[in-house]
Amino acid sequence: MKLAWNSAITFRVLFYGALAIFLVTQMSACSSYFFYPMKEILHTPDEGGLEYEDVVVKTRDQVKIHGWLLPAQNPKGIVFFLHGNAENISTHINSVYWLPEQGYDVLLMDYRGYGRSEGSPDFPEVFWDVDAMYQWLENYAKEKQLPVFILGQSLGAAISSVYFSQLPPEKRIYQAIALDAVFAGHRDIAKDVLNRNVITWPLQFIVPLFLPTEYNPKDHVAGFSPTPLLFIHSPDDQIIPFDQGRMVFEQAKAPKFWVTSHGPHIATFGNLHYRQVLLNFLENPLEDPTGDPRPNTESAPTPSAQTDSSSSHNQK
Repeated sequence: MKLAWNSAITFRVLFYGALAIFLVTQMSACSSYFFYPMKEILHTPDEGGLEYEDVVVKTRDQVKIHGWLLPAQNPKGIVFFLHGNAENISTHINSVYWLPEQGYDVLLMDYRGYGRSEGSPDFPEVFWDVDAMYQWLENYAKEKQLPVFILGQSLGAAISSVYFSQLPPEKRIYQAIALDAVFAGHRDIAKDVLNRNVITWPLQFIVPLFLPTEYNPKDHVAGFSPTPLLFIHSPDDQIIPFDQGRMVFEQAKAPKFWVTSHGPHIATFGNLHYRQVLLNFLENPLEDPTGDPRPNTESAPTPSAQTDSSSSHNQK
């Protein structure tokens, strides 16, 4: 019996040790954990009756990055949209296809390795991708004399929090930033994911230590000040815990607004109410987009985050 017990302990030690080494190796490279690109373009905007233009730019390391421009008639602004960690713009367009009809041009882009963009995604290279497309956007907005707004969802919200908050004043042409389902940091979300499964539970104390901390939204979001910020997060989100969005919100400086949405991860703008909230914010970034006369810039309700025991690789 003692021999069997010792064998069981040895097996568990070896199993978790091997699993930890594997995950550390994979996660320290980031790409296998934070990025789930899809190359196939499932649909193009014209299939949904939308006009569009292909936009292709080159990064500092000469990687071609692809995006779509969805023009509006008589636009009153342009929204630069950064999507989550899975699939590509042909599926994430569902979050923004309705904006041109409301008078806003939309620029969507795929990070390297996604859709028609070249290369393989990783940090910090994805910031180079955003930088290249943002330079194109600067020229376009200047030519058209359009105000610029940023909309990031999930991983795109995290990337937005880091990249745009660090730009020098002369490069900050954006008027306001909207962050939907942002996570607090790479170690925070990794720990949460590992905690969801009994097999990976012990690894939550080891693996996150090997992940980078320099790209944590919670550490950069204060740098947006005095740009108005809109945070949207659902307590029903089973991918990015509600509390992580709250953590980033608490670190941000006013003017900032919090909206508790409802529904699954990044399904926000399938709801007409939250579309109107975003439109209100774009029209008047310094006013509460919910129409609530009470101040909503310093506090927000904090229901408990709801998570499940499954892996969260689907959409971040």
